[in-house]
Amino acid sequence: MLELVEQYRPLIIEALTKASPLGLTVKELCAALGAGEQVLRRCLAALVLAGVLREAARYTPGARGAVPRAYSLTDANREGEP
Repeated sequence: MLELVEQYRPLIIEALTKASPLGLTVKELCAALGAGEQVLRRCLAALVLAGVLREAARYTPGARGAVPRAYSLTDANREGEP
């Protein structure tokens, strides 16, 4: 598990750095990284627990179904951005 987190951590952080402030959902990250959903979910959970990422619901008015969770970098990790 730790090997997966270390393998995908830089890729996830890079993808979220390029994303909008709203962040990306798991499906959007899967498409951007070409990785499996279960692997990314496990890595995202570990990064949220470590305080690297934050998780928020991305509600879209008029959309049907479950409200997807979007992941974004915490403010402490965004300080180095231009």
